[in-house]
Amino acid sequence: MASLQAVRVKGNTYYRLVACRRINGKPTPVLLAYLGKADDIQKRLEGADEARVRSWSHGAVAALYGLARELRIPEVIDRHLSKSGRRLRPSCKTSGPLPPKMNDGLTVGQSLTLVAIGRACCATSKRAFAEWARTTTLGQMANVAVDRLTSQHFWDQMDQIPVELIEPIERDLIADVVQRFQIPLDTLLYDATNFFTFIASSNGRCELPARGKQKQKRNDLRQVGVALLCSRQHGIPLWHRTYGGNVADATCFSEAFPSIEQRIADLHRDIESLTVVYDKGNVSRVNQRHVDKSKLHYVSALTVASQHELVDHANPLLAPVEIAEGEAVPAYRTHREIWGADRTVVVLCSERLRQGQMAGVMQHVAKAQQWLSQLADTLRRGKQRRDRARIERDIENYLKGRQHLGEVIRFKLPGKDPHLALTYEFDQAAFDALARDTFGRVVLMTDHHDWSTAAIIRAYHGQSAVEAVFAHLKDPAHVALRPQHHWTDQKLHVHVFTCVLGFLLANLLHLRARRANAPYASIESLLDALGRVRRAMIVRRSAARTGKRAERVTYQLEEIEPDIAPLLPVLGVPG
Repeated sequence: MASLQAVRVKGNTYYRLVACRRINGKPTPVLLAYLGKADDIQKRLEGADEARVRSWSHGAVAALYGLARELRIPEVIDRHLSKSGRRLRPSCKTSGPLPPKMNDGLTVGQSLTLVAIGRACCATSKRAFAEWARTTTLGQMANVAVDRLTSQHFWDQMDQIPVELIEPIERDLIADVVQRFQIPLDTLLYDATNFFTFIASSNGRCELPARGKQKQKRNDLRQVGVALLCSRQHGIPLWHRTYGGNVADATCFSEAFPSIEQRIADLHRDIESLTVVYDKGNVSRVNQRHVDKSKLHYVSALTVASQHELVDHANPLLAPVEIAEGEAVPAYRTHREIWGADRTVVVLCSERLRQGQMAGVMQHVAKAQQWLSQLADTLRRGKQRRDRARIERDIENYLKGRQHLGEVIRFKLPGKDPHLALTYEFDQAAFDALARDTFGRVVLMTDHHDWSTAAIIRAYHGQSAVEAVFAHLKDPAHVALRPQHHWTDQKLHVHVFTCVLGFLLANLLHLRARRANAPYASIESLLDALGRVRRAMIVRRSAARTGKRAERVTYQLEEIEPDIAPLLPVLGVPG
């Protein structure tokens, strides 16, 4: 039982709380707490100690920052800058690399690492970065005042990275990632896409943004292309390139292929032991010649339009091929000489693709019928000044610009200029023939003559991993490549690099969580759960004390969700 005990010290009476306990069989008083003088006790009773609490989002930024330090990302960037001589001052007499120059207390590598973490957690402009960072513990982790992280700070730091340094920096980082995380590299996936920008047409300071075939249907905007090479397992980006928005995918593949070969060699992989998978948009006679000369094995797709004869031959011969337990697809396999080489060819029918193509064509048909109806009404009212040849050409161009519309919509222009009429109809029989014999067909070719048909199809289906990376980069919340608030080619190159780096960190974090059997199926769900892990600062002010000693500051995590709590040590999230 506790008791109150008075003690005289230098004429003053102090009180303490003690308890009597037996130690070695003898009753001994044990100190529980010092209570101070009677006045101190009275102050505590009259007014309890004050406490202030403030908390920040902690889990996501702490895990990503810890992983970036583990991979030594800032050091790799700064080392390449120093080696390049970019940071050497003319007055410096030393022949060796200089230590990285600091800007607002950060090196270029440290600043770009913070940018990558920001892209992974919350894709903001550089101007809004500090406002977001203030809601997290990122400044505490990096030991930097986030108010200094202005847009000008990041632009100055980004300006220090020459475009030609991005590839060797990425090479060294990826080599470490592959070794540290034991990433299998038997099959590599290549693809390219584009990202629209809001860069004005009048801006002549950059050449990368240009108008081209816009995959997101924003043909009114300039776009930038990004090509990626990923591992089949885990979708780890091994190489990337930023290219002009008006460059066709096949042209980009041709120009990038030597760099891809070099990256594979830099990763100390035997090129003849690897298989690269690429889609039909990257295939051409010239590109296939590059691949054949490289000794890389390949699985690629060909357009159905270029292989009509083969598809017609294969349709009655399609037979089920089991590609996974309980999952089979109709397929036909043969050998065929294509572009001067013997290739194994597989024709398969994907029911999911077939249904999607049917729905897509019907959407185009509905829009075409509306457009034709408006044109027919214009002709009926005599408001059309074009002659028959011009009108027919415009209609044919419209129908050719939409997939298969020219095959399923028939039109006539009876009458004589200028009194023309327009009639049109949907050809159901032609649509049914397309749905039966063409839609859903995929044509694959490979030099893996010894692979099973199922293995060839599975390798091609692995292409979904690189498509998933692009889906992440187009996600508006996490790892988004947009918004792109940069107006020069060099800044755009560095911006894309930081976005790919942000995805790499987030993906590796998710990989580590999956290997720990975490219940998070996606990168986004993991980052969201980590973002809800908050770190609180508790400031307690003692009524019995004055001055600096009156306040005591402690840090602790708020109550944590049961699913994420066991993962925090695995992901390196400190308390």
